[in-house]
Amino acid sequence: MNRLGMIRSYAEKIMDDSFDHGFPHVLRVKSYAYMIVEGEGLEIDDELLLAGIYLHDIGRRVGEPHAYYSAILAKPILSLLGYSREFVEKVINMILSHSYSYSRKYGVKPLTVEARVLSDADKLDALGVIGFTRVVYYSARKGRSIEDTIKHIYSKLYNLEKLLYYDTSQRIAGQLMESLKKTTNELISELDRLGFRINID
Repeated sequence: MNRLGMIRSYAEKIMDDSFDHGFPHVLRVKSYAYMIVEGEGLEIDDELLLAGIYLHDIGRRVGEPHAYYSAILAKPILSLLGYSREFVEKVINMILSHSYSYSRKYGVKPLTVEARVLSDADKLDALGVIGFTRVVYYSARKGRSIEDTIKHIYSKLYNLEKLLYYDTSQRIAGQLMESLKKTTNELISELDRLGFRINID
């Protein structure tokens, strides 16, 4: 098994298979990432991109901020596999800058094409019906109310489109946002008909 295969295997073992933030999310991010690369005609370091994708969420089972813990776990793995210090630092930047909350709080900017691709791809997986389902799934596990779940969709997911770097990402996001808003509005309408009014403010 080559180094990249070992990284993927490690990520699969340390992560669970949950729909919202488990390894299936990683595979969806990978698919979006290569849609962006192809759509933009980007020249990338394939090994760097994949290493960052596989490792970007491995710290979630440790706690929050998950980007911070993912970076802590990733660094010794990459070093032990013999990657250069420059490569390791680029992956760490990818991990820290992909996170919506961590990057905003600490002002971490993506320094490479690969980091910007990961950031966009991760956000695309938070949109559409898949993004809606992820939020509901996560909320159910965390005991978050349906009202707070819908507020989260409004306050976070509806703003992700503004943070995308590439035209291809914007184009995909536009389609996904239509699905996300339609699904969210249908839920609000059904609840309203049953006498459960959702206060978004």
